[in-house]
Amino acid sequence: MQLRDNGLGFSPFTVVLHWLVAALLVSIVALSIAVSFPVDAAPAMNLIKIRNLLGVLLFLGSVYRFWARISSYHPLPLGTPNPIEVIVSRSVAVALALAMVLLPVAAWLSWSTAGTAMPLPWGIAIPAVIGPNAQAHRVIEFLFRFGSTAFLAGLSLHIFGALKNHFALRNDVLKRMLGKHVEL
Repeated sequence: MQLRDNGLGFSPFTVVLHWLVAALLVSIVALSIAVSFPVDAAPAMNLIKIRNLLGVLLFLGSVYRFWARISSYHPLPLGTPNPIEVIVSRSVAVALALAMVLLPVAAWLSWSTAGTAMPLPWGIAIPAVIGPNAQAHRVIEFLFRFGSTAFLAGLSLHIFGALKNHFALRNDVLKRMLGKHVEL
Protein backbone atom coordinates (compact mmCIF):
# COMPACT_ATOMS: atom_id res chain seq x y z
CA MET A 1 0.00 0.00 0.00
CA GLN A 2 1.29 3.45 -0.95
CA LEU A 3 1.82 5.48 2.24
CA ARG A 4 3.04 8.75 0.72
CA ASP A 5 2.29 10.73 -2.40
CA ASN A 6 4.64 10.09 -5.29
CA GLY A 7 4.95 11.11 -8.93
CA LEU A 8 2.36 8.54 -10.00
CA GLY A 9 -0.45 9.16 -7.57
CA PHE A 10 -1.78 10.30 -4.24
CA SER A 11 -1.66 8.04 -1.20
CA PRO A 12 -5.00 6.74 0.12
CA PHE A 13 -4.42 8.82 3.26
CA THR A 14 -4.05 12.00 1.16
CA VAL A 15 -7.24 11.23 -0.75
CA VAL A 16 -9.26 10.63 2.44
CA LEU A 17 -7.78 13.70 4.13
CA HIS A 18 -8.55 15.87 1.06
CA TRP A 19 -12.24 14.96 1.15
CA LEU A 20 -12.40 15.15 4.96
CA VAL A 21 -10.98 18.69 4.83
CA ALA A 22 -13.52 19.57 2.12
CA ALA A 23 -16.35 18.29 4.34
CA LEU A 24 -14.99 20.21 7.34
CA LEU A 25 -14.77 23.41 5.30
CA VAL A 26 -18.34 23.08 4.06
CA SER A 27 -19.52 22.42 7.62
CA ILE A 28 -17.61 25.40 9.05
CA VAL A 29 -18.98 27.74 6.38
CA ALA A 30 -22.53 26.41 6.89
CA LEU A 31 -22.28 26.87 10.67
CA SER A 32 -20.88 30.38 10.21
CA ILE A 33 -23.82 31.27 7.98
CA ALA A 34 -26.29 29.73 10.45
CA VAL A 35 -24.78 31.70 13.36
CA SER A 36 -25.01 34.97 11.40
CA PHE A 37 -28.83 34.86 11.47
CA PRO A 38 -30.37 36.32 14.63
CA VAL A 39 -31.52 33.52 16.93
CA ASP A 40 -31.51 32.81 20.62
CA ALA A 41 -28.10 33.12 22.26
CA ALA A 42 -27.88 29.57 23.66
CA PRO A 43 -28.41 27.67 20.37
CA ALA A 44 -26.09 30.11 18.57
CA MET A 45 -23.37 29.55 21.16
CA ASN A 46 -23.70 25.78 20.73
CA LEU A 47 -23.23 26.20 16.97
CA ILE A 48 -20.18 28.39 17.58
CA LYS A 49 -18.68 25.73 19.86
CA ILE A 50 -19.22 23.05 17.22
CA ARG A 51 -17.75 25.33 14.53
CA ASN A 52 -14.69 25.94 16.74
CA LEU A 53 -14.26 22.20 17.29
CA LEU A 54 -14.42 21.60 13.53
CA GLY A 55 -11.83 24.38 13.13
CA VAL A 56 -9.50 22.62 15.56
CA LEU A 57 -9.92 19.36 13.63
CA LEU A 58 -9.31 21.23 10.38
CA PHE A 59 -6.15 22.76 11.85
CA LEU A 60 -4.77 19.40 12.99
CA GLY A 61 -5.43 17.74 9.63
CA SER A 62 -4.11 20.76 7.76
CA VAL A 63 -0.79 20.83 9.62
CA TYR A 64 -0.13 17.30 8.42
CA ARG A 65 -1.48 18.08 4.96
CA PHE A 66 0.76 21.12 4.54
CA TRP A 67 3.80 19.18 5.73
CA ALA A 68 2.99 16.30 3.36
CA ARG A 69 2.40 18.73 0.50
CA ILE A 70 5.80 20.38 0.78
CA SER A 71 7.78 17.23 1.69
CA SER A 72 6.38 14.74 -0.86
CA TYR A 73 6.41 14.53 -4.60
CA HIS A 74 3.21 15.77 -6.14
CA PRO A 75 1.73 13.45 -8.77
CA LEU A 76 2.47 14.35 -12.35
CA PRO A 77 -0.32 16.08 -14.25
CA LEU A 78 -2.42 13.99 -16.59
CA GLY A 79 -2.25 14.49 -20.33
CA THR A 80 -0.27 17.40 -21.75
CA PRO A 81 -1.20 20.38 -19.58
CA ASN A 82 -0.15 23.97 -20.13
CA PRO A 83 2.95 24.61 -17.96
CA ILE A 84 1.49 27.90 -16.70
CA GLU A 85 -1.65 26.07 -15.55
CA VAL A 86 0.50 23.51 -13.72
CA ILE A 87 2.43 26.27 -11.93
CA VAL A 88 -0.78 28.11 -11.02
CA SER A 89 -2.58 24.98 -9.84
CA ARG A 90 0.31 23.82 -7.68
CA SER A 91 0.78 27.31 -6.25
CA VAL A 92 -2.92 27.54 -5.41
CA ALA A 93 -2.84 24.09 -3.79
CA VAL A 94 0.13 25.00 -1.57
CA ALA A 95 -1.45 28.37 -0.70
CA LEU A 96 -4.72 26.65 0.24
CA ALA A 97 -2.88 24.15 2.44
CA LEU A 98 -0.99 26.97 4.18
CA ALA A 99 -4.15 29.04 4.61
CA MET A 100 -5.91 26.12 6.30
CA VAL A 101 -3.13 26.17 8.89
CA LEU A 102 -3.01 29.94 9.35
CA LEU A 103 -6.74 30.80 9.37
CA PRO A 104 -7.58 28.65 12.43
CA VAL A 105 -4.62 30.24 14.23
CA ALA A 106 -5.96 33.69 13.29
CA ALA A 107 -9.40 32.71 14.63
CA TRP A 108 -7.80 31.64 17.93
CA LEU A 109 -5.86 34.91 18.11
CA SER A 110 -9.08 36.80 17.43
CA TRP A 111 -10.79 35.10 20.38
CA SER A 112 -7.69 35.77 22.51
CA THR A 113 -7.44 39.46 21.69
CA ALA A 114 -11.17 39.79 22.41
CA GLY A 115 -10.35 38.64 25.93
CA THR A 116 -12.01 35.21 25.88
CA ALA A 117 -10.94 31.63 25.59
CA MET A 118 -12.13 29.85 22.45
CA PRO A 119 -15.11 27.72 23.57
CA LEU A 120 -15.51 24.12 22.45
CA PRO A 121 -18.28 21.63 23.22
CA TRP A 122 -18.43 19.75 26.54
CA GLY A 123 -17.25 22.76 28.56
CA ILE A 124 -13.77 22.68 27.08
CA ALA A 125 -12.07 25.90 26.00
CA ILE A 126 -8.77 26.68 24.34
CA PRO A 127 -7.15 29.30 26.58
CA ALA A 128 -6.30 32.75 25.29
CA VAL A 129 -2.72 32.94 24.16
CA ILE A 130 -2.45 36.71 24.66
CA GLY A 131 -4.35 39.23 26.73
CA PRO A 132 -7.25 41.36 25.54
CA ASN A 133 -6.23 44.17 23.21
CA ALA A 134 -8.81 46.07 21.16
CA GLN A 135 -6.31 47.36 18.61
CA ALA A 136 -4.73 43.94 18.06
CA HIS A 137 -8.22 42.46 17.80
CA ARG A 138 -9.14 44.85 14.97
CA VAL A 139 -5.91 44.05 13.12
CA ILE A 140 -6.33 40.29 13.51
CA GLU A 141 -9.99 40.46 12.49
CA PHE A 142 -8.98 42.38 9.35
CA LEU A 143 -6.25 39.86 8.55
CA PHE A 144 -8.65 36.97 9.19
CA ARG A 145 -11.31 38.45 6.88
CA PHE A 146 -8.73 39.30 4.20
CA GLY A 147 -7.19 35.83 4.46
CA SER A 148 -10.63 34.19 4.34
CA THR A 149 -11.51 36.14 1.21
CA ALA A 150 -8.21 35.19 -0.46
CA PHE A 151 -8.75 31.59 0.63
CA LEU A 152 -12.22 31.52 -0.93
CA ALA A 153 -10.79 32.96 -4.17
CA GLY A 154 -8.12 30.25 -4.20
CA LEU A 155 -10.71 27.60 -3.41
CA SER A 156 -12.81 28.85 -6.32
CA LEU A 157 -9.77 28.46 -8.62
CA HIS A 158 -9.19 24.96 -7.24
CA ILE A 159 -12.80 23.93 -7.89
CA PHE A 160 -12.74 25.58 -11.34
CA GLY A 161 -9.61 23.59 -12.22
CA ALA A 162 -11.17 20.35 -11.06
CA LEU A 163 -14.35 20.99 -13.07
CA LYS A 164 -12.33 22.05 -16.14
CA ASN A 165 -10.28 18.85 -15.97
CA HIS A 166 -13.36 16.71 -15.55
CA PHE A 167 -15.80 18.31 -18.00
CA ALA A 168 -13.74 20.26 -20.56
CA LEU A 169 -10.52 18.23 -20.77
CA ARG A 170 -12.26 14.95 -19.89
CA ASN A 171 -9.23 13.51 -18.13
CA ASP A 172 -9.09 11.31 -15.05
CA VAL A 173 -7.97 13.89 -12.45
CA LEU A 174 -11.20 13.56 -10.48
CA LYS A 175 -10.96 9.77 -10.57
CA ARG A 176 -7.42 10.04 -9.19
CA MET A 177 -8.71 12.25 -6.35
CA LEU A 178 -11.33 9.63 -5.61
CA GLY A 179 -8.55 7.08 -5.06
CA LYS A 180 -8.67 5.31 -8.43
CA HIS A 181 -5.49 4.28 -10.24
CA VAL A 182 -5.12 6.22 -13.50
CA GLU A 183 -2.60 6.06 -16.30
CA LEU A 184 -0.53 9.16 -16.98
